[in-house]
Amino acid sequence: MKLTKHATRRAASLAELAMGAGVVLLVLFIGSFLRVRQDLTSEKRFTLTEATKDLVDSLKDVVFVKVYLKGDLPADLQQLSSAMRDLLDEMRVRNPDQLQYTFVDPSAGVDEKTRDQVYGQLQEAGLQYTSIRTQDKGSQKEVIAWPGALITYKGKTLPLQLLKSQMLNNNAEMVNRSINNLEYELASGIRQVTETYRPRLAFINGHGELGHLATQDITNALQEQYDVSDVRLDGKIDALSIKNDDGPYRINQFEAIIIAKPDSALSEKDQFILDQFVMNGGKVLWAVDEMDPHLDSLRINQFSMATPMDLGVDRLLFAYGVRINKDLLLDKQCAPIQLYTRPYGDQPKLETRPFPFEPVVVPNSSHPIVSNIDPVHLKLASTIDTIATDSAKSTILLTSSKYSRALRSPVRISLSVVDMDLGLDKNNTPFRPVAVLTEGKFRSAFADRLLMADSALRKIGYREWGRKTAMVTISDGDAIANPVDVAKGTFYPLGYDRVMNSKVFGNREFFVNAVNYLLNDESLISIRSRAITLHQLDPQRIQTGRTAIQAANLVLPVLAGLLIGAGFFLLRKRRFANKP
Repeated sequence: MKLTKHATRRAASLAELAMGAGVVLLVLFIGSFLRVRQDLTSEKRFTLTEATKDLVDSLKDVVFVKVYLKGDLPADLQQLSSAMRDLLDEMRVRNPDQLQYTFVDPSAGVDEKTRDQVYGQLQEAGLQYTSIRTQDKGSQKEVIAWPGALITYKGKTLPLQLLKSQMLNNNAEMVNRSINNLEYELASGIRQVTETYRPRLAFINGHGELGHLATQDITNALQEQYDVSDVRLDGKIDALSIKNDDGPYRINQFEAIIIAKPDSALSEKDQFILDQFVMNGGKVLWAVDEMDPHLDSLRINQFSMATPMDLGVDRLLFAYGVRINKDLLLDKQCAPIQLYTRPYGDQPKLETRPFPFEPVVVPNSSHPIVSNIDPVHLKLASTIDTIATDSAKSTILLTSSKYSRALRSPVRISLSVVDMDLGLDKNNTPFRPVAVLTEGKFRSAFADRLLMADSALRKIGYREWGRKTAMVTISDGDAIANPVDVAKGTFYPLGYDRVMNSKVFGNREFFVNAVNYLLNDESLISIRSRAITLHQLDPQRIQTGRTAIQAANLVLPVLAGLLIGAGFFLLRKRRFANKP
């Protein structure tokens, strides 16, 4: 009788176990067909932006991504590899048929000769290797890695560099920025390799604008998305537009133009060409100065007098609702400069001091152009006023800080200002605009100035009222210029601070965002503006407590399993102890 009851209980237990296992298997089977993914991270690092979702959903053919981040990598690059895999997984979930990827170790299973050949092929494809020194058990070793990927679509291959150094000081910061930009870089790469048309963009030359070396970094950044050219106007009506045989107005040859720090006056003809480019719907990014600081005098005499310039640009901008004032900003929130001091009885000493004539403006607007970008570094900037019109609206993008003041022309610029108390805490005019966006329909700056007959105006396709367009104006031409080493003929990244020896400013992102916005590429801005925080482990504590951490990782899971098993055993024993 006892055996029968025992057998019955055993059969019942086995039935319960089988039923439980069956339920688990059924749930797993059903779950394999469901795409349920929950992102519990605070910054939603595993959630794609809507722009990326739309891009992946729109793929019509297979995009294949080959990532060269696999193998024996340092911890920082392993984080980058994991982030890339997570991102590709999220993309592939949305469109598994059209997005495929693989991770490859270019050094695996080959001899030295074959490995060098593979490395050469990767370099020819456009990828760059990186050499990273790592600390392992008290000794340093150098690792050669290829933190990049090749994106292939319909026989077209595009290299994608995943590790963005930007001359940062440590590996963790490099990786953090790279992970932050990973979705943008990959989405931008996929868009580049799949797009059939690239908008055309032109830098205007011929009026003393910045040279190629000074604009090389922003040019490189824009060439990833657009066809970029240099154009001299020289009074030629066909420089920016062509005659339309099917209509009365001209057709622009470029979607947007950039005017970067002209230092000589634009002729009336060149002003007219720019005006009609705007009237025909062209977008403009103005990075212009209204004051000449006479920097040669400042270098030689330690001071100079900044005076107004008459470039002709002010007449155009005024017609479009923008006025750059003939003044210079002083701001307590400013960048440092290095200068020699002469202590009594000592040799000259190079010191770093804050220079109020170089404001560092922190974006506080939610507009896509400036959302979540680093502070922008300006040099000798002026204030901007906006002029209300019925057909256009203005949006302030960047302003000076609370502790700023504008000095009207002429302005004495002196290096001794670094030692002065300027009283900006009390005597100030805070939050003065230095960059604005203007959108709408503009009236021609020549509407009340032309004396030509109607027939002549019709012949050149003159417009008095323009099509809907937009422009961004920033009151500092140097804001778009990257630092250069003239002796070596090289340049530094835009936003790089040579005093701090690091890229700390958001100038590059500001101008790329501005062009993206003007050309209706707001999707790229929304991807770039997201921020992901990389939580770093303390390498010193890891090194000193390495053995304890490894032991804990091995022992604690086993111990936890034993405790849970013992608990279930005692609970079951207690449950059935009093049963007959």
